[in-house]
Amino acid sequence: RSEVSIETPVQQNIIEYLQLNAVTLFQKKDNIRSNNTGYITSLTYKIGDRIHAGDLFCKLSTKEQAALKNISSTDTMLLKFQHPLNVPANGTGIITAVNILQGDYIAEGDILATVSEPGSLIAVVNVPYEYNQYVKIGTRCELILPDKKTFSAMISGILPTVDAVSQSQSYFIKLSNQTIPENLNITVRLPYHQSVHALCVSNQAVQTDELQHEFWLMKLIAGERAIKVPISTGLRNELYTEIKSSTITLKDTIINEGAYELADSSLVTVIK
Repeated sequence: RSEVSIETPVQQNIIEYLQLNAVTLFQKKDNIRSNNTGYITSLTYKIGDRIHAGDLFCKLSTKEQAALKNISSTDTMLLKFQHPLNVPANGTGIITAVNILQGDYIAEGDILATVSEPGSLIAVVNVPYEYNQYVKIGTRCELILPDKKTFSAMISGILPTVDAVSQSQSYFIKLSNQTIPENLNITVRLPYHQSVHALCVSNQAVQTDELQHEFWLMKLIAGERAIKVPISTGLRNELYTEIKSSTITLKDTIINEGAYELADSSLVTVIK
């Protein structure tokens, strides 16, 4: 005899989720640009530092200022023009890129650094257009991080275009209250279908053929005999499968562990 464990069907609400991949990014990034042409004479910030709008990012000295040093001794009025020029930050956030070193020669308008605003972090999820009826602004969803941490969020925006190749549309999820890095791949679960008061059994109790065309359960009768009962399945989540067959009721006893490759009308021993 084969040793098996058993369960009884349960009646509950079951939700099937649409599972998609998403990536995080900062929606707002500010570039610090040079306001003149010259040499970097002072640079105190580095990648990872926090900076505020108006803070002094660096100083630069122009060729004209260098030339004035040769004649400043004869004209004291020119001394005030020899001070290095200030380059302020025009955004508040974290410096995520620094493109210069002290002593570098830069031209007017060059991008010196990039400042990312942490409060503008979002997740971008590409949804195949065939599922657009299930995803709207305001739709609740669950986000799963690579370390298995989960939290709930809401669809907050949408791009009005569809990718020509994948035929998917981009949706935005605000993550302003989360301390998550940029370019992180995360999983988004969206409610897809729901069945109320469904008759369910555990996923491991459901048996199927190689092509998954036929499904059945092994029902225990007389406390020791397992019989094969063909079924039709409905929704399925990570724990339960909905049973849509009238041949199974809440009073039946179903074999869950040990049912694999069990022949019809086999004698079994229940592990208590």
